Amino acid sequence: MIIYNTLTRRKEPFVPMEPGRVRMFVCGPTVYDLSHVGHAKTYTQFDLVARYLRARGYRVTYAQNLTDIDDKIIRRAAELRVSPQQLAKENEQAYLEDMAALHNTSVDVHERALDHIDDIVAQVQALIDRGHAYRLDDGWYFDLSTFAGYGKLSGRTETRPEDSLSRVDENEQKRNPGDFALWKSRKPGEPYWDTRLGPGRPGWHIEDTAITEALFGPQYDLHGGAEDLIFPHHEAEIAQMESASGREPLVRCWMHTGFLRVGGDKMAKSAGNFTTIRDALGRADFRTLRYAFLSQHYRSSMELDEGTLEQARGARRRVENFWRLIDHSHDDHATRDLTERTRDDFYARMDDDFDAPGALAALFEYIREHNRSEHQPGRAAADFLTEVNTIFDAFDFERDEAGADDAVIERLLADRRRLRGEKLYAEADAIRADLTARGIVIEDTATGTRWWRDK
Repeated sequence: MIIYNTLTRRKEPFVPMEPGRVRMFVCGPTVYDLSHVGHAKTYTQFDLVARYLRARGYRVTYAQNLTDIDDKIIRRAAELRVSPQQLAKENEQAYLEDMAALHNTSVDVHERALDHIDDIVAQVQALIDRGHAYRLDDGWYFDLSTFAGYGKLSGRTETRPEDSLSRVDENEQKRNPGDFALWKSRKPGEPYWDTRLGPGRPGWHIEDTAITEALFGPQYDLHGGAEDLIFPHHEAEIAQMESASGREPLVRCWMHTGFLRVGGDKMAKSAGNFTTIRDALGRADFRTLRYAFLSQHYRSSMELDEGTLEQARGARRRVENFWRLIDHSHDDHATRDLTERTRDDFYARMDDDFDAPGALAALFEYIREHNRSEHQPGRAAADFLTEVNTIFDAFDFERDEAGADDAVIERLLADRRRLRGEKLYAEADAIRADLTARGIVIEDTATGTRWWRDK
């Protein structure tokens, strides 16, 4: 398996620190509002990564943080006249519900920042003891001049307009423009904790490295997030942990997803161009959304509009309709041979930096070859599609969106055949019209009646 490593800017063989085990961390949301579909893209694509690693036999521990104390939470809570703790708790629950609705089920542990205050304080103290931190009137700062490797992930050290500037801590007394807060001193009306660092609360960057050190130690295998986190957030993580531990690299492989865009612009709450996950699930079912995200390479940007959703829905249906042509009662050499070749191609493409679009292309070519053949696919095809869906979870092999499952449709078709045999054509046509309204297409052939879903 090879993965594109943002740190080295090339694809590399993936070699975990411990054979057969993967320690994986993905930056979670700051729970100051409902999550949007840009978050859905990132977390669905990393759900695929974890599922695929497990399908390849790795024992994966997938952790994700939840930022439940932050400037954004404090400001938003003040606007709504609620406590920051209440706001964070409500939006955390909403986020977890959204992830469950999308079937993003592969995260093993969600870790709140506030459950790791002691770990955060200990890591800041280690940086102080090693000469990497200094104190100003508003808190403790990381001194970038003490870490020569700053910029090795992004290739730069200075901010740009597109960066998360709201998270760049400003203080005219800072030693270096890019120095960032590790621990923020207490301010009137804000939550704080009494610690050996003084009363205050964590900076944004420190929670991630404190959490991962507590879970995985100072080094681990894979760290993911959206590409806007590369600088300054992930640069800050590297500076913190490698300075505190004296060991490098913090992470063997860095993975970053491309943006979800609206009219060419990055979707973001700050830009006001976002759609919540809940609104998106009102327009499309979770499988269609999953397919839309997973049919794009994780490193690519994408637009999510009605055209994208319609294409995703149609592609899903092609796979689901093929499933209904399979004869599960028999096995045969032709199906087994084609399936094994396709399976090898599918996994080879996924092994190449999780090339989901390429893997899906192999699946659709498999379906085309079967459709060109007069031979009905057998049990091996069903086993393969089930295996694919364990990884993608984007296909419905049991029910349609209108609630009619295969058994119901088969019974209606049997009734239609009986009515036609009795020359009760009006009644038979009524069944056909009912099925058509449900999106079921019927084709009468010399060998019997075929059906598939068209929407």
